[in-house]
Amino acid sequence: MSEYEKNPGPNSSSRQSLEQAAMQDEQMQDVHAQLMREKEEPHEGFSPVPIFLMFLFAALCFWGGVYLVEYSGDYRWDAYSPDFKAGVERAKPPEISLVERGARIYRNQCAQCHQAEGNGVAGVYPPLAGADWVTGHPEVIARILINGLNGPIEVAGNTYNGNMPAFGPNGLALNDRDIAAVITYVRQEWGNAASEVTPDMINQYVGDYGSRTAPWKAEELREGLGPVPEAAPEEPEADGEAPEAEASDAEVAMAAE
Repeated sequence: MSEYEKNPGPNSSSRQSLEQAAMQDEQMQDVHAQLMREKEEPHEGFSPVPIFLMFLFAALCFWGGVYLVEYSGDYRWDAYSPDFKAGVERAKPPEISLVERGARIYRNQCAQCHQAEGNGVAGVYPPLAGADWVTGHPEVIARILINGLNGPIEVAGNTYNGNMPAFGPNGLALNDRDIAAVITYVRQEWGNAASEVTPDMINQYVGDYGSRTAPWKAEELREGLGPVPEAAPEEPEADGEAPEAEASDAEVAMAAE
C-alpha cells in the first residue's frame, strides 16, 4: 500500500465531494429531461382560431348590417325615429274637439278654484254649473275670461267677492282658440246646455276690449252687449296642437291666486 493510500490527506475529502456533486448533477439533468419531454416544443406563429368563433362573428356582423338597414331612418340626418321611412306619408294625429280641448284647459287652469264638477267653493269661488253668468250671453263670460273680474258678484243667490284673473292678452295670454275652448266646455258641462263659442267670436271680442287693463265689475258685464254671433260649427283639430292648452305650474299658481 502506498504512502498516499495510507495517508490520503485533505485532498481526498474534496475529491469525494466533487464526485458526489457530479452524481447530483446527473440526477438533476435526468429530472430536467423528464420535464422537457412533458412540454410542447416551442414554435413560431399564432394559434388557430376555433371555427365556432369565426361563424359567431360572421353572424353578428350579418345581424348588425340588417339592423342598421331596418332602423337607420334611411340614414337621414334629420330623422329622429328609427321607424322613419322616406316618402311615406305620416299618419294624421287623432282629432280633438273644442270641448275636449277646453276640458284640458279647465283641469289645468280653473279646477283648483271652481272644482272639477263646477260647484265652486262656498263663500269663496262661485259655481259654474247652472250659473246664468256662464250660460247666458256668450260675451259676458268672454269678458270675464279676457279681462278678469274684480269685486262682488251674485251667483245662484249667493254673493262672492274675489278676484278672477285675466286669461287674455293682459293676463295669462291664452290664444283665441284656448279661450273659446274653455268657455264652450263650461257652457256645455255639468248640465249646462248653452251654445258653442268659436275662436272667431273670441277674436272679435278681443279686438273690441282686449287692450282693457282693468278687470270688469259685475254691474258692467251686461252693459252694451252686442247681438249673439251665429257660431259656425267648429271642426275638430289635430291633437298635435293640444299642448298649447297645457299650462305650466307657474300659470296654474297665478290662476289660483
